[in-house]
Amino acid sequence: MTVSTVSNSPGTGATTQQQLSAQWTNPNDVLSVLLIVGGDIVQKALAQGSGGYFTPICFSFGWVSYSLNTLIAIVGDGHLLPEPDHPVKVYNLKSGYVRENKNWVIGRIARDNVMHLNKMRPLDGNAIRISIYDALEDTKGPSVAATGRLRAFGVATMILQLFIASIPFGRYREWGVFLVTAAGTGLALVAGALPQWRAEKLPCQTKVTKDFALTSGNGSRDIMIIRGNGVCLDLEELAAPQMPRSARIWEGHPLLSRPVTEDGIPKVRLNRSKVYKTWTPLGIPIGFWITIAVTSTQFVFWVAILISVAGLRAHVWYLLGVGALGMLQNVIVAAASRGPDKRNLPIKHVETLLSRKVMDGLMDLDITYAGFGEPLLGEFFPGKLRKNEKEWWAGNRDAYDDEREVQIAKRGRPRSRLPRLW
Repeated sequence: MTVSTVSNSPGTGATTQQQLSAQWTNPNDVLSVLLIVGGDIVQKALAQGSGGYFTPICFSFGWVSYSLNTLIAIVGDGHLLPEPDHPVKVYNLKSGYVRENKNWVIGRIARDNVMHLNKMRPLDGNAIRISIYDALEDTKGPSVAATGRLRAFGVATMILQLFIASIPFGRYREWGVFLVTAAGTGLALVAGALPQWRAEKLPCQTKVTKDFALTSGNGSRDIMIIRGNGVCLDLEELAAPQMPRSARIWEGHPLLSRPVTEDGIPKVRLNRSKVYKTWTPLGIPIGFWITIAVTSTQFVFWVAILISVAGLRAHVWYLLGVGALGMLQNVIVAAASRGPDKRNLPIKHVETLLSRKVMDGLMDLDITYAGFGEPLLGEFFPGKLRKNEKEWWAGNRDAYDDEREVQIAKRGRPRSRLPRLW
């Protein structure tokens, strides 16, 4: 006599209702898939909040993917920061040199400035908006990136995640969800504490007298002017970052380099900043060795978490809730607009110039801040200039300013004909 057994889990012969019921009761296979998507969001969230030793970026679905992408990046160019997501050119207004920005931080400074001005000083039909700022001394250090409302939001989200994960343990004595959440949170905090974040986000020279212009180039309606005042980050250096395998970007890190001395006296540069020498065992900076060791180890742990999640058969919805909360926090942090002071560039707004014509705006800028407009002329007007425009830039301003005075209601009075109050 043959005895047949019937499985409780719906098989190929199960009805649609049974299949859907089983899937919605225990969606562990979906959770495994979710853990390997969204790595780019995690990377941008870390880029926003990192710099110190406590970066509250929450455990979420994208961490397994991020861990793999980071391991690939370390084998390649070595950068942790993502590629810039806002096109910017960095002008040194004293030398006239221009660099295409390749640093994520500068791209975000320019992007957030535009977002801020759109609220505070809209274009209202003008052709160009030039915002002028004075740099202030940075007294808070690299950990400032992880402070403020985003940090409080991250800490609160982590606490809520751990609370949700503890519910199955408290009610059913099932500790799997809590273990995965706690382990994921710990790994996320370790990833955010890597010293390489600080090295990539700060130039070696942090107190320069250079004056900078940030703009997306010809066709852009915004120019951001920053007067260095001897306390500004060297945005020109930051725009062309060195590879993390280079000892240059690690100079000045208090734990990973040492000051160079001559006869017991610290050696200094022309800007009075100290000269440092990076520890480079086997020719590779020790900070990058730390990144290699941590990212390699973390990849193994994240794969272990992925396998563990795939094996969970109960209370998976709690883990889905934890991951969804973490993803929400990651998305908000990654997309948030932040002030330059949170990027170690505290500045004070001086004024904003608005003009109906780009040429008028550059001329007013050059009159008010001597020499600031001319380096930008070739960017916004790469072709031939009109005769009266050439004469204006050569010093004979009457013809152009007379034409502008005729259209004063539309174009405003030239600053060259306003009483000088400065």
